[in-house]
Amino acid sequence: MKRALVATLLLAACRGQSPAGMDTPDARESPQASAQPAQLAALPPRGTTPSSDGYIAPLRGDEVLPADVLATASSGFTLTAVLRQSDVAGPPRANEVNAAGLDAARRATELRLTIDFTPTRLRVALGGHGFVLPEDAEIRARGDRYGHVFVPPEGNAYHPLAPGSLRALLGERRFDVAPITPASIELKEDTGRRIGIKTRRAELATRAAKATWEIGHVEGAGEGGVLLCRLLLDLMNAAPADPVCAGDEVPLRAELRWTSHGALVFEATGAMKRTDLALASLAVPPPGAAYAGPLPTAGAASMLSAAELAALRLGDIDVGPTTGDSLTVANGTTELRVLWLDGVAAAWVAPGGRGEVRGLRRGRFTGQWRTFLGDAVEPPYVQASPGAAAIGIADAGAAR
Repeated sequence: MKRALVATLLLAACRGQSPAGMDTPDARESPQASAQPAQLAALPPRGTTPSSDGYIAPLRGDEVLPADVLATASSGFTLTAVLRQSDVAGPPRANEVNAAGLDAARRATELRLTIDFTPTRLRVALGGHGFVLPEDAEIRARGDRYGHVFVPPEGNAYHPLAPGSLRALLGERRFDVAPITPASIELKEDTGRRIGIKTRRAELATRAAKATWEIGHVEGAGEGGVLLCRLLLDLMNAAPADPVCAGDEVPLRAELRWTSHGALVFEATGAMKRTDLALASLAVPPPGAAYAGPLPTAGAASMLSAAELAALRLGDIDVGPTTGDSLTVANGTTELRVLWLDGVAAAWVAPGGRGEVRGLRRGRFTGQWRTFLGDAVEPPYVQASPGAAAIGIADAGAAR
């Protein structure tokens, strides 16, 4: 109990915590908070392991995992990849727009993934300031269990993620479980090449998304690529056992088109074979890590520094009478939302949360409220700074 409490406090100190000076009211209930996982199979008693007949047990969110025992071999692969959102509104045409500053902000918030895998383990490290999770947080998986494990940047804590949890984790900083169902799958012939690897195509559909995957053969990948397939399936609320990838196959591109709105694209940018992967970096859970509770989900946080935000403009312009010297942000919806300015993710705001974004020059920006996954996107609008930006609140001035 004491170790769990310590780990929870460690998690609260990670980069995603609301910074000083931001209001942190109680978070409202997530739309997925009451969702229940689909029945994958009859769940075994806690603490049991997969049997020799091939049964793979799903992880439980309340499960304290035993130490992971890995073989001495450390050969595997490292894949670099990015996530890209659709329907992003760009900056206005104005002389004060700083193209170099915008490019720098886009690079800083690019959703980068570093993916290490062996034939039995997977580690995905999050890079860039554009995630609503702490930078350098990890998602890990192992071949003999369905689901994933979330590891904060410090690496000394972990939380198991039952199948169906990844959308809530990436989009809302929560461990809620959404219902999962088998996907309809249509396998296609070889279609081309990605990062020098010949690929075939697969068309998938669930209640959450329709998707086009490009899958390549990587000799020696074993089940490591299958684990990456399971991660992408989880984002679609599909069953982890869906037969999309075979052994030695790795997804290199996946366009997930949400049934509600928008799309999210996963795309590999490079790959190399490794013989020096540290076993501790692949263990599920990490060596010596303690089971930890939920992430902080209240308040708001800037995704760019004050200097990076100031660099979006070459100078100030007159925006009329204003009060204050910052942009107040507030979210009256039941989902975590991200405020984009000029096509760049600027701040995330939890349900019922509010805070201050500091550093913007006096001026007018293209504002747009979005969910992180892009499955809910508001129309772009003109946002003045200083001022107030609010969603789900009738009077934006109430956010002040």
